[in-house]
Amino acid sequence: MSDMTPIGAANPIPTDFAEIARLIESARHQALQAVNTTLIDLYWQVGAHLSRKLETAEWGDAVVQQLADYLARTQPGLRGFTRSNLFRMRQFYETYREDETVAPLVRQISWTHHLMILGQCKRRDFLIELGRDFCFVGSQVPLQVGGRDFVLDLLFFHRGLNCLVDFELKLGRFEPEYLGTLEFYLDALDRDLRKPHENPAIGVLLCASKDDEVVEYALSRSLSPALVAEYRTRLPDKRLLQAKLHEFYALNSASE
Repeated sequence: MSDMTPIGAANPIPTDFAEIARLIESARHQALQAVNTTLIDLYWQVGAHLSRKLETAEWGDAVVQQLADYLARTQPGLRGFTRSNLFRMRQFYETYREDETVAPLVRQISWTHHLMILGQCKRRDFLIELGRDFCFVGSQVPLQVGGRDFVLDLLFFHRGLNCLVDFELKLGRFEPEYLGTLEFYLDALDRDLRKPHENPAIGVLLCASKDDEVVEYALSRSLSPALVAEYRTRLPDKRLLQAKLHEFYALNSASE
């Protein structure tokens, strides 16, 4: 007879199981972060090489196309090294190389978000267009709920509304479950990060696809009608965000 006792209604799942599941989720997150760090390091080095060659006129712009063709021919299946993306690697390097404060932090942000910053937010204009009350908190912000680890895409604080604002970016068509996930994040922000004097958090869902750009706002169910009305008058216009999403999708499609 087996020594193992089946786990059922009379035998609840041991708490150690949840701990092991948490360790697995944490390891997965760390593995993804390690892959991102390696990728950003590679793009930084390629960008630095291109920058030196082009600045000294040792290479002309046409050579970059030849490099892209060479990589496509010698490394089948390699993605992300088109002519346009190679120039973005150069731009990425030249944007941060002389900033001693920012340069060490670039590996903490995904390449997708770097493309968003470089392509849409040249000299952080995009942030100004959102409104001068928006203050950047961070990207890939970790959030833990019930022993599980989650990551917020872009987190801001709005001075006028006195609340946190979570921007979630999805490449592809809108799916209804995205809003449910965003509302879940807002509940966690209100419970774990919001200070007593601050208003409930706001969520902004951005979905960019070939055929459509969807912008949806998620608001706390506990908001008063007056505060809801104030939120809606101070949030960025959906048409502005849709236009930016269209630019971003075109940029991302070209890079792939």
